[in-house]
Amino acid sequence: MENLWKGYLKNSFVYTSIVLLFIVILLLAKLVEVQFIVYLFILVFFGAGLTVLLRYKSRKGWKKFVLFLLIGLFSLLTIVCFRTNSEVSFYGNLMNNTIKTVNHVYERKHGESFVVAKMKKDTESYQFGSWSAPKGYQNKKIELKQAKGYLLSKLGSKHQKVVYQIHGGGYIGGFSNTYNETAVNYSKSSGDSDVFSLDYRTAPKSLYPAALEDALEGYQWLLEHGYQAKNIRIAGDSAGAGLTLALTLYLRDHQIVLPKSLILVSPWADLTASGTSYKTKILSDPLFGSYSVQTAPKYPVPITYAGHHDLKDPYLSPVFGEYTNFPPMLIQTGANELLLSDSQTVVKKVQKVGGVVKFIEYPGMYHIFYITSPKLQESQNAWEMIQTFIKQY
Repeated sequence: MENLWKGYLKNSFVYTSIVLLFIVILLLAKLVEVQFIVYLFILVFFGAGLTVLLRYKSRKGWKKFVLFLLIGLFSLLTIVCFRTNSEVSFYGNLMNNTIKTVNHVYERKHGESFVVAKMKKDTESYQFGSWSAPKGYQNKKIELKQAKGYLLSKLGSKHQKVVYQIHGGGYIGGFSNTYNETAVNYSKSSGDSDVFSLDYRTAPKSLYPAALEDALEGYQWLLEHGYQAKNIRIAGDSAGAGLTLALTLYLRDHQIVLPKSLILVSPWADLTASGTSYKTKILSDPLFGSYSVQTAPKYPVPITYAGHHDLKDPYLSPVFGEYTNFPPMLIQTGANELLLSDSQTVVKKVQKVGGVVKFIEYPGMYHIFYITSPKLQESQNAWEMIQTFIKQY
């Protein structure tokens, strides 16, 4: 009786493991978006494995384990080889669709994107000292009149060049340690330049033009502390990229010396949400899109920061600005983004007046992908492009 019970438990464990492996493989195939034939292959693999298992019950346990390990590996190989979007790396596909799936589930339950929900929660002031600079670097807190800055520098460097980093967050999310890590990447990609990260005021406490005023003060601080404009590059992501464009428009309009170049990722530059991608990318954007066109919000992020100000003001929505006499810029964005047309509109305006702009759309990629997922192959390619751009401009 005891042996019978042990045999039952052993077989139950084996079959339960097989079922779990089968479910994991199917889920992976779904998230990576494989061709239909892959599902047939998986069914054949597992069907053959179960047939062998049932026919040769007396086989030793380790042989059964090896059998289904091989089936799992063959299934995984099939998934990798027969993805519908082979332009995108395996992990890029997996990350994109996992985020989309989680976001759609969250949206159905809570009525909004989990990213927007997180932004609303991240309104507390950043606590300096919660992050330690890596070996060979130091990080200093700089007090401005209304905002703060964090100056990261590599020990022993010349401290002549600087990347001025302006973070994203829809003007409602504050600075976070993600941007400290990004500052290190900017330093490494720019020949060990210093990196000055602005921690500006955000909505709902501070409405337009508070962030622009803080960005201007941060730039003036750099000029007043030994950094020449020809050695300043401004880098921004999302709302921070839009703010970078707004700041540069302001500098030009007020005859203030311009920075050497701009490095932008996924700029949010149209608070009117009037671009074509705000309609065509609703189902593909994993972060700000929606599971249905009917349920999609009018704006990807609440436009709280704008207050009652004119949304077409170029200092608020830079897509409505003019780009004569602008510094060279690099714009990188995901092709699946709701905000894609923001970048496209700015690029067309720069090209129309003969300006210098390098624009790259990454197939299958999502909002600020190289900031939040720097280990992806696409992200590494993006950082290499930043390094190349900085060497040139």
